[in-house]
Amino acid sequence: MPKNKSIAGKNSDDLFNGLLGDKELGFLVGDDPTFEYRRISFGIPQLDKITNGGIPAKKMFLMFGGWSSGKSYILLCLIKSVQESGGVAAVIDTELSWDANWAEQNGVDPGQVLVMPALNAEQAYQGIYACMKKGVTLIGLDSIAGLIPTSITEDDDLFNYNPMAWQARSWNQAIVRFFPLLRYGSTMVAINQVRGSMGPVSAIETMPGGKGQQFFAHGVLETRRGKYITEKQKRVGFDIQASLLKDKFGGERWEQVTIPFRLEGGIDPVETYLKEAVGAGLITQKGAWYSHPSFPGETIQGWTKVRDYYHSNPQLFEELKLALPE
Repeated sequence: MPKNKSIAGKNSDDLFNGLLGDKELGFLVGDDPTFEYRRISFGIPQLDKITNGGIPAKKMFLMFGGWSSGKSYILLCLIKSVQESGGVAAVIDTELSWDANWAEQNGVDPGQVLVMPALNAEQAYQGIYACMKKGVTLIGLDSIAGLIPTSITEDDDLFNYNPMAWQARSWNQAIVRFFPLLRYGSTMVAINQVRGSMGPVSAIETMPGGKGQQFFAHGVLETRRGKYITEKQKRVGFDIQASLLKDKFGGERWEQVTIPFRLEGGIDPVETYLKEAVGAGLITQKGAWYSHPSFPGETIQGWTKVRDYYHSNPQLFEELKLALPE
C-alpha cells in the first residue's frame, strides 16, 4: 500500500484537509489553541496535588458531599484563587446562605464577587446563562439541591401532588443548554449534597438532580466530614476527607486526602503537609508524642506544638515538603 494511502484507500492528506476545510462541519486540528486550558488552583496543597494543579478552566466541575463537609469553603478557596489572578467570580446562591464576613475571613474580597440570591431554579438558570455568555471566570452554584422550579414555589396548593424526579428533570434539561456556553471561557463549579435513598436499602446514598450531572461533569470531587480536631478538650475544627472520583483532564488520582479545617482559621497549609508527613511515616506518632530527627530531643508532645514548631522553622518545613512522596 502506498505510504499516502489510508486504510479506506483514499489519499490521507486530501481526506484530512477536505474535512478540515469544510467550515460548516467545524473540525479543528487537535492542537488548536481552542483546546488549550489553564487550571484554577484550590490553594489547598492536597487538592491541588490530586487534581494536578487545580480544576481545569472552561469546564464543569461537580463537588458533592454531606452537610457541613467543607464544600462551600472549598468554593471560597477557588474564588480567592480567581481573584488573585485578576478574574471575576460569581455565586448563584440558591440556599440564600452567602456570608460576606465568612468569605472575607477566608481571603475573598466580597466586594468583588457577583452574588445572585436566586429564589427559584429559573432565576438561577438565567443568572448562570448570563454569566456564561459574558465569560465570567468562575461561576459557583451553591447548590443544586436548592434549585426549586417556580411550578413548586408559586403553587398556591402547598400539598399539591408533584411527580418524582422533578428536580432531576429540571437540572438535566439545564445542563445540556449550559454545556455549549463553556466555549465563552467560564468555569462552572456546581455543589450538591448527598441524601439518604428512598429505596429499601437504607445505606444507599443519592443526591438531588439525578445521575446526569455526574456524566456531564469533567471532574467530580467528593467531600466527607472526618474526625473532629480537638484542642484542650474543645472542638476547633474537623478533617475534610476528599476524593477525586472523576477527572477527564490530567488523569485520576484515586487516593483519599485528609485536610484539617479549623472553624476560625480555615485550612493551614503547614498542617496539611504535616498530615501527609505522618501518613507517609516521615514523622512518627505514638499517642500524643511525635518523633522526627529535626525535633529538639527528636520528640515533641502534642500536635499543636508540632505545628507551631514548623511555623517557627520555615526552612525545616521546606525540607519536610521536599521529602514527601509524589
